[in-house]
Amino acid sequence: MFDKLIRDLKRLERGTQVPIQIRLDEDGQIDRRCPSEVCQSDFKVVLEDWKAKVRDEAVYCPICRHESKGTNWNTAAQQDYISRAARSHIQKVIQGALREDSSRFNSRQPRGGLISLSLSYRPGSSIIAVPPEAADRLRQHFVCEVCACRYSSLGAAFFCPACGHNSASTTFEKAVEAVRASVVALDAIRQMVSADAGEDAATDTCRQILESGLVRLVASFQRFAEATFHRLPNTASIKVRENLFQNLSESSTVWRSATGKGYEDLLNASDFATLGVFFQQRHLFAHREGLVDQKYVEKSQDQTYKVGQKLIIKETAVIHLAELVERLATELRALVSTCSRSSPAANSHPVQTSRET
Repeated sequence: MFDKLIRDLKRLERGTQVPIQIRLDEDGQIDRRCPSEVCQSDFKVVLEDWKAKVRDEAVYCPICRHESKGTNWNTAAQQDYISRAARSHIQKVIQGALREDSSRFNSRQPRGGLISLSLSYRPGSSIIAVPPEAADRLRQHFVCEVCACRYSSLGAAFFCPACGHNSASTTFEKAVEAVRASVVALDAIRQMVSADAGEDAATDTCRQILESGLVRLVASFQRFAEATFHRLPNTASIKVRENLFQNLSESSTVWRSATGKGYEDLLNASDFATLGVFFQQRHLFAHREGLVDQKYVEKSQDQTYKVGQKLIIKETAVIHLAELVERLATELRALVSTCSRSSPAANSHPVQTSRET
């Protein structure tokens, strides 16, 4: 009775190609999302470069440099769209098969008999596959210094998605500018979101922008400090563990070992202590969604919060952090320049560091 349906289902089981059209933004960019559970950052790549420069076997996240196959970078909206498109295609196949089987069954029934059988099929509501919209607000655009791949992200990006090149030293200033721009635009964003989705959604959006700004500023500086540190002439003898520059005190120690000066010598005591609090807050947002634990209280000496509370980030705090990392970055550039012109200010020696961040 259902011969057509059975044949079509077997074909679907063996595999079929479903045409998918993902909408691009006005610059011809396609939205991408890092598949790393820790990162999950959104960025964009010019579709032309995604096809020509990005290798299917290895794509790099511009934010965290997570490496994965080219098929693993769809956004949640794209995954939903692809799923809907696939289900829509399957629905059409099944509907067509049932319609044909019903028609064939009815045509074979004898007419005028005592008993008459007929088979009818009423299709349900069609699944509409709505392509995702590309969001362009507060976006930064980059061109890789090595392979010329064009990509963009909401805020700072550090690694080329095509070749993985670390461009932290050249993108740091743009990252700081972007975070400042996001703070300036908060009122306009609040009004726009409030008109579209209500005041609660607007408040939540602005909160997320400020939290993201803090995280991105710290991450931008970490990447910048790491890239700048390796420009020093004597760093080969200094043992630097992975992710060391996420730790403010440890990274200050390796800078002192290489140059004779640490972060404490480049900032006053008050500013260095404040920067330490911001680094600890970034750690909470990255690993505990901003919920305060005992380790944060002990390390930051921040008496504002109790264990279990959630961090609240103000606009003034993000602007202050931007000023601190910008000032420290300027001092580090000058330090590298001085060391490159002369011998290091202090004899370097291997430094063993712990893994705690």
